[in-house]
Amino acid sequence: MARVSYDFDRVEKKKGKKNIYIRLALIFIVVGAITTLALYWLIPKSDADSSSETKTPPVETQSTPAQADEEQEAEPETSLPENAESAGDESDEEAKLPEPIAPPEDATLVPEKGKPWVGDPAVDAPEIPADGAKGFDSELLEGEKSLETKNYQVAIDIALKALKSTQMVPYSAEWRRAGAILTGANLALFKSRSAIEKASVFHTVKPGESYSRLATKYKVTIDAIKYYNKVASNDNKLLVGKKLLIYPGPWKIVIYKNSRLLELYNRDRLYAFFDIGIGRLGKTPAAKFVISSKLKNPDWYAPGGGVVKYGEPDNPLGNYFLKLAPSGSPDRPLLGYGIHGTQDETDITRSLSNGCIRMRDADVAMLYTIVPAGTPVEIVE
Repeated sequence: MARVSYDFDRVEKKKGKKNIYIRLALIFIVVGAITTLALYWLIPKSDADSSSETKTPPVETQSTPAQADEEQEAEPETSLPENAESAGDESDEEAKLPEPIAPPEDATLVPEKGKPWVGDPAVDAPEIPADGAKGFDSELLEGEKSLETKNYQVAIDIALKALKSTQMVPYSAEWRRAGAILTGANLALFKSRSAIEKASVFHTVKPGESYSRLATKYKVTIDAIKYYNKVASNDNKLLVGKKLLIYPGPWKIVIYKNSRLLELYNRDRLYAFFDIGIGRLGKTPAAKFVISSKLKNPDWYAPGGGVVKYGEPDNPLGNYFLKLAPSGSPDRPLLGYGIHGTQDETDITRSLSNGCIRMRDADVAMLYTIVPAGTPVEIVE
């Protein structure tokens, strides 16, 4: 009988298996492409600082300003940038600290017409009953007139009385008016270098004292002492017997996420309110921090590598950056957060950042000058 070769059958089986593998590979490629496109369109895009806030400032390690808007762990700091003021620095080498900054003329004093003083437009403001609101109206009008006529101490007293009233509803329109009066009067006194009743003192310089020791003693900044007393930034000499105007600390910051408001306290007394922007999708944590360092003209270190220099369009940090370090015993790592300016002030009162607190540059400049490193910062809902 003739022998028949069946090799062709084995060849066909091999070709069939190869075709199956090719088809499976094509299916995986198509499914992967569809999934990628779906994720691209479904994941929300970020805004001005978070277009780079997926690239937000890296956490400070060694001598670099940090990824401010991205929550991630970093190596402990071993040194600070040349323009950073660290917490608890009692060194007498004042020349190495940031130059004093004159408070800008356009710092927030009163709300702009047609714009909210505090709060996100999407958040419903509470209201005072009509009878109670009428009772505050005449009082607040008097405070606003005192502010216009530069009778600042009267304006402060009226605002504090209204804010402490049991009939006042926090974050109502009347509460905001009182806050605007208080903030306007205190910042005007700050700019005019005037003493504030129960808030400022005069210190007579004694032998061996320096600006850094006075700043540590009174829990203030060297910048503020020099500004109040019209001392040049490069003048570090103190004459024995000279009288210095000082606004003693301690200072404290409380940030309210729901109202988009930063409250600044001096010795547990309300000093000023500022509008802020917070993180989108709950990315700003409710926790306790301290200001660990202060940076002027910060560069931005992108997480993917590269440095965006201060002043370049893609740098989201503005002119000032106050780095926050967690205090107490948080239930998770809370590194990389900060308070900083913004190049787009439409961000203010909105939830757009990747976790950091945004302020108008004029307002954060005030904080930079007034508030020392080591100041506690509490973020609450």
